[in-house]
Amino acid sequence: MEQVFVPRLIFSVLMSWRLRNKQHKQPELFPGAEAEKDCQPVAVPAELDGGEGDEEETHEITWDELPETAVTPARYPWYNSPPRWAQWLERPFLIIEKLVNRLTGTPQLNPFYHTGTMAVFLLIIVGITGFYLFLFFQYGFTASYQAVNRMEGLFIARTMRAIHRYASGALVITTLLHAFRMLFMVRFRGARWLAWITGVVMTVILWVAGVTGYWLIWDQRAQLITTSFVRALGQTSTLAASFMAWLVRAESGRSWPILLTLLGIHVLLFLTTAVFFWLHIRRLSRPRWLPDFPWVAGMGTVLLLGGLLFPAGLLPAADLTHWPQTISIDPVFLFFLPLVGKQTAVFMWGGLLLITAVSLSLPWLLPDKSTQSVHIIKDRCTGCTKCALDCPYQAINMVERQDGKPHKYIAIENPALCVSCGICIGSCDGVAVTLGNTPPEQLWDVVAARLTWAKAFYPGTPIRLVFTCHRHAAHGAQKYLTDLTPGRTPTGESLVVVPLPCVGTLPPDLLPRALEMGATNIQVIGCPPDDCVNREGNLWTAQRLTRQRVPRLKRPFAEAPITTAWVAPNEFDEALTRPLPEYGHRLAQRGITHALHWRQFVPAFMLLALVMLTQIWLTDIEFRPFPERPSTIEVVLTDVAEPLAHSQTIANMLIQPELVLWLNGHPYWQHPLKKAQLGNSDAIPVYNTLSVSPGQYHIQLQMQDRATGVTYVLFDDVVSVAAGEIARITYENGRFPPCRGNNCPE
Repeated sequence: MEQVFVPRLIFSVLMSWRLRNKQHKQPELFPGAEAEKDCQPVAVPAELDGGEGDEEETHEITWDELPETAVTPARYPWYNSPPRWAQWLERPFLIIEKLVNRLTGTPQLNPFYHTGTMAVFLLIIVGITGFYLFLFFQYGFTASYQAVNRMEGLFIARTMRAIHRYASGALVITTLLHAFRMLFMVRFRGARWLAWITGVVMTVILWVAGVTGYWLIWDQRAQLITTSFVRALGQTSTLAASFMAWLVRAESGRSWPILLTLLGIHVLLFLTTAVFFWLHIRRLSRPRWLPDFPWVAGMGTVLLLGGLLFPAGLLPAADLTHWPQTISIDPVFLFFLPLVGKQTAVFMWGGLLLITAVSLSLPWLLPDKSTQSVHIIKDRCTGCTKCALDCPYQAINMVERQDGKPHKYIAIENPALCVSCGICIGSCDGVAVTLGNTPPEQLWDVVAARLTWAKAFYPGTPIRLVFTCHRHAAHGAQKYLTDLTPGRTPTGESLVVVPLPCVGTLPPDLLPRALEMGATNIQVIGCPPDDCVNREGNLWTAQRLTRQRVPRLKRPFAEAPITTAWVAPNEFDEALTRPLPEYGHRLAQRGITHALHWRQFVPAFMLLALVMLTQIWLTDIEFRPFPERPSTIEVVLTDVAEPLAHSQTIANMLIQPELVLWLNGHPYWQHPLKKAQLGNSDAIPVYNTLSVSPGQYHIQLQMQDRATGVTYVLFDDVVSVAAGEIARITYENGRFPPCRGNNCPE
């Protein structure tokens, strides 16, 4: 008995939070508007209303009283099919989403529909755990490594560190999934350019922040990151020598400035991400910050268990005198480490830079020239504010009316913020809103034309009228839109499909008139919950048809043969097979969310756990960065002029100076210098690496003058270089370099 009671109790708590969060009362009037004065409500006869008033308004033109027009087939108004490349990108993803929906038994528990809010939750987890780890962190090559080592010995700190790592990886993966979904939904053009650009920049910043996080530990991974960074500097700038000189000075002196700088960059990148996230959502109305509580609880539990069961561990400390042999890497952040020192690294980084540049340019590379922006027909506007409230992108504002009409407000459009979703058309029962120059009445013309055509083509056959969005029209419903011939449903009905930019474009008052025109039943097929291309179009339509949001479906038609199906675009045919609910249950059926059983959460959470286990496994992949174990001679001079700083006479004698590295009596490397550099007070660092075979070498580092033949020996010794070892050649401070040649000063 107790085994059944506990999961039911947890389920009740989760669902009560969900219902409270989902069904909060939406404002039905714009701030400052008064329904009694500004929107002019009229009474509805009690025999039609059932004792409960409907908020209707007086309009010169309404959807259910549009004048009759010549019923001829017309093109679909405002419909703009997604580009072919987007359809091809979306198809494989829809197959995966369908499998997940089958696994969970409902699209309400599909994690792909919550990638944006999940990323925010993960960002918060990363920030909280990162702040906790900051309290235990110290600065310096040895001090930082020992601080992390001590964390691994403390239960809470060890768990926090693992959660921080796994949440960081999950954050990048979730962000990339969200970006890919926005790509094939074409949610980057027009007014959405700011959200897309900030999203791309945030993804790059998050990745760089993760790399600096691994760098802070100063273990063998950090050593490889340093090597990769130095080589990248050497290929793209002249700063590699300065950085290595800074590193060498830090090894022999104070290293805390380097780690403090890395930590500052790490924290600054996190704060920058928060700023870009604010820019990412600043144009949205009612932005959602967090996913529903079941996802918060599920992700939090999975991260906690992952941190408890799979500690992050610690690699050996960085040793700049030896190449690491076998290490583990995180392919999410450190995918570039296997290519350190290889020619393919150039192509990899070039490809990534090209992808990033193209991504940032997409809003202008692939503009939608056929997009029609919102247009308010001012003579019809009564200032009811519903369009401004329903707009998901703040593209409509209400201002006080100045034209003498008896309405307090008038709607003013902002085309620069419009994404052409058409939700405002569905919210206006006064036929005062449209997109572009297309008359809104054309929507009824199309419906009437299609119904008349269907009655003529299949006389006496029941007609199902289906309204759907452009995503469904591009996938499951596409075959029904190829010509004007009505299709057939699996039950033998004549099928008329009318595509809209979004199901939120559908005015509720249009449905009763379509039934009177001859439609046997009407079905609205839209995207699953939280998966609408236009954020709230499916939610607003569901609330309008269930009489929870104005404009409502009129009460006499509450139990009319009108149904909804909130399914993925590749499940259009399956939605057509759904039977019409019995009278008395149709109003409730139209809701976008339905009660869930606690058993339905089990596969969803198992899926989260499986993804997390996979990520943990990938985080600890072992590889040998240098299987051939190279032997390396590394020349690092923090200041090439320092050996000669004891005598200005010596500096003046050098006319054409150069550095020469001799191996076993043979010149192996030459580095020309400028005479002006030797007399400069600024440090002049020099850095170079040479790959050699293991063995003993007589190494001489000389400063020669090509004009006078004067030679100063900066280093002269026999050095043994083993496999995998790095022999560093530098100037020994305090030893005046001996001079060789006939022109040596006395």
